[in-house]
Amino acid sequence: MRLAIPVKMNKEDSAIAPLFGKAKWFAIVTDEKINIIPNNQSGGQAVIEWLYEMKVDAILMQEMGLNPYNKIKSLGTMAIYHTGFDRVLLNDVLEKFRNKELKLLDDTNIGEIIKHHEKRHPRHEHH
Repeated sequence: MRLAIPVKMNKEDSAIAPLFGKAKWFAIVTDEKINIIPNNQSGGQAVIEWLYEMKVDAILMQEMGLNPYNKIKSLGTMAIYHTGFDRVLLNDVLEKFRNKELKLLDDTNIGEIIKHHEKRHPRHEHH
């Protein structure tokens, strides 16, 4: 399984980057092997396309807007898990994922994530 997680810095003990589409780095985790790669995409939907091309199976993130979420849904190959809204380190998130402690997001519960995102970042919603 290949995971993608937005992170703040180019190092394995980085904190998760709260803004999915604006993250400078992504941790791509394949079978426990962590690669941190720069995000050169602009905006959430472009990031989704990029992750899709890398054959990512699941995205672990704090918040995203409606457009990236709809993009993920339309592609139909990636699951989304919520890491919570608190500051958290990459290794802790991976541990929680392995222990099945992260919430899988879908139409029934994505609303609260999008609301939280729009409240904090209203200007990012209209690209």
